[in-house]
Amino acid sequence: MASEYAVWLGERFPHVADKPLGRRHRRLWEWFSGLRAGERPRARIEVWPRGGAKSSTAELGCAFVGTKLTRRFVLYVSGTQDQADLHVQAIASLFEQIGVERALSKYGTSKGWRRNQLRTKEGFNVAAYGLDGATRGIKIEKYRPDLIIFDDIDSQSDSTAAVEKKIAAITRAIIPTGASDCAILFLQNLIHEGGVVSRLVDGRAEFLLDREPPMVEPAVIGLATEIVELPDGRRVHRIMAGEASWEGQPLSVCERQINDWGLRAFLREAQHEVKGAEGYFFDSSKFVVVDDAPNLIAVCLAWDLAATEGAGDYTVAVLSGLCANGLVWVLQVTRGQLASDKVRRLIRRNAELVHGRFPRYSIHIPQDPGQAGKDQADQLRRLLASFRGVRIETMTGSKAVRARGWAEKVNLGNVRLLRGHWNQEFIEEHRKFREDETHDFDDQVDAAADAFNELAPPGTVSVSRRIVTSGTYLRDHPESGGSRPWFEEGSEEDDEEED
Repeated sequence: MASEYAVWLGERFPHVADKPLGRRHRRLWEWFSGLRAGERPRARIEVWPRGGAKSSTAELGCAFVGTKLTRRFVLYVSGTQDQADLHVQAIASLFEQIGVERALSKYGTSKGWRRNQLRTKEGFNVAAYGLDGATRGIKIEKYRPDLIIFDDIDSQSDSTAAVEKKIAAITRAIIPTGASDCAILFLQNLIHEGGVVSRLVDGRAEFLLDREPPMVEPAVIGLATEIVELPDGRRVHRIMAGEASWEGQPLSVCERQINDWGLRAFLREAQHEVKGAEGYFFDSSKFVVVDDAPNLIAVCLAWDLAATEGAGDYTVAVLSGLCANGLVWVLQVTRGQLASDKVRRLIRRNAELVHGRFPRYSIHIPQDPGQAGKDQADQLRRLLASFRGVRIETMTGSKAVRARGWAEKVNLGNVRLLRGHWNQEFIEEHRKFREDETHDFDDQVDAAADAFNELAPPGTVSVSRRIVTSGTYLRDHPESGGSRPWFEEGSEEDDEEED
């Protein structure tokens, strides 16, 4: 005989639950089915892989308990308010699909069917809570939360201070608001060795001490991969051994995710391999130095700025290009400890060089936070107003997070360096770069990662357009006897600055 939740899913959402439930799904559905008013279960910790129907199951579970009314008020908690709002909106869509009516006031107006709050005619409530907010005393009329779901609360870029702040919000502003029979569910992939869920799993957390043993399930049990080279020179990962933990995320999908996300990201996001993950980031031996490059579909000139002459961080420019087969070519790197006026002249001069040589290009410049950074960005926008493809943006997230896709590209051996005097310093900086950022210089890594992210943003797996560059790289390369380098290093002369 089919279980109650299986019948409910089959009748209400056959198009949503179109893959057979895996062991983890059945386990959580049985938990949802077992919720009873007036009974407080032990806190539950479920660690599922990314892509394993984690949030979809939680949202469907909310709709399930809402139609049964075994719970009256679900508080859906995420790392940010925007994330939490999206989950609540997904639950609203589920309700609308099965005809659940909204609560109305005596005047016939809706009583809370908003992006962050739902109230049904039968008295069921859902509210969104972001850990980046500061809400206290959560209550809707007579109801306090009797089901709290924590979903996507950790971020890979969280510092220790950020994690402690989240724990403070959870233990002081969220859990204490729960009803006497409040059920608590954490549903997350580990993602962060020092994160909230990792602490709950390994026992470091000093809250929810009476929790059930955490259930941790990877996407692939016994995963083994190797790198293979394709006929066009690209290298990709292949899964050589392992068993998928759910047929809705089979090995073929996992292999595609490995190559799309990068192996390091997959191991963290889907395999929960976060212990000791913070360390050396790049396999610098995988850089391939060559004497020429093919035609490129696009190029990006990316900068990492500093403004102290002769000391401190370096101003760095990295010119990278993308081939139609997905290989990335680093054509030139320039770095120097330059004063701000020389930096601006260098930016303008090299924008002219790139504009004159490439029909398809972009220029990426980071903006420091704060008013000084805004003022500098305004100056640079005026300086580069005549050039297309200029993007000046404030950088967010840790350097390691921004460099994650770039690192995977390097570590697969899919990056070529055009031979030049800059090669050794560029390779050495990548060799020393650590995920925990305990290194002295990272300017070349930052600029190279920004160039890669501009050329191949997350999710890009193939490109078909070909843009032919003007001439070959070898002819114009400074060490080949060409007429001028890719980048002019700047002049001691006081050139007139253009605004």
